Amino acid sequence: MLGLVTAVARRTPPMPPAARPGTAAGLPAALAAATMSDVPSRAARADALWAELPGGVVDGGELVLLAIKPSMWRPVFESAAWLAAACVTALALTRLERPLPGLSLALTTQLVLLIGLARLGIAVVRWVPTWYVLTNRRIMNIQGVRAPRISSCLLLDVRNTYLSRPHVERLVGLGTITFVSEHPAQSPPAWRSITSPDEVHTRIRRAIESAIDHSHWANGLST
Repeated sequence: MLGLVTAVARRTPPMPPAARPGTAAGLPAALAAATMSDVPSRAARADALWAELPGGVVDGGELVLLAIKPSMWRPVFESAAWLAAACVTALALTRLERPLPGLSLALTTQLVLLIGLARLGIAVVRWVPTWYVLTNRRIMNIQGVRAPRISSCLLLDVRNTYLSRPHVERLVGLGTITFVSEHPAQSPPAWRSITSPDEVHTRIRRAIESAIDHSHWANGLST
């Protein structure tokens, strides 16, 4: 099972002095120091993370605060009904000794079980390119086997977040985070079956609060 991966993304080229944090047109120096304090310790992890994410995901000046994948349990959960149905069907055919026409009983049972395993394989293939990404501006879901499909929502548009633990996820220490957007039609998909759900939820809430504070501070400068 893959664990939580956190990183700070590569930064854009240096800004002019007037726009750097700590100057009149930038962020307050204390906030800049807090933002930059963990950069050295996370540099290597940031490079590895950047290599995994599809190109063009992050805009100029946007920082990746958090990037995680669903737990490896997610493909199992998605395929559970198929796997259960395949096992029950194989067991029933064996007990009734009713093979498919032209096939032996053993081959029939193997074929039925193979269908369930094939569904699990498809779920794993879909899991591989899936990422949940939090930046200093947006919440993003990245999916897609052939080409990345990116669903995103501005942090300023997120009105609430909810952490839930369905029974099956609770058994393995996972959780699901659901987002409520100011524009319901544009609400990002839920982050399902994530590890360390409490920590992830806390970081998302802090990022939203930080984005709101920065927006208020920027608006104050413009007035």
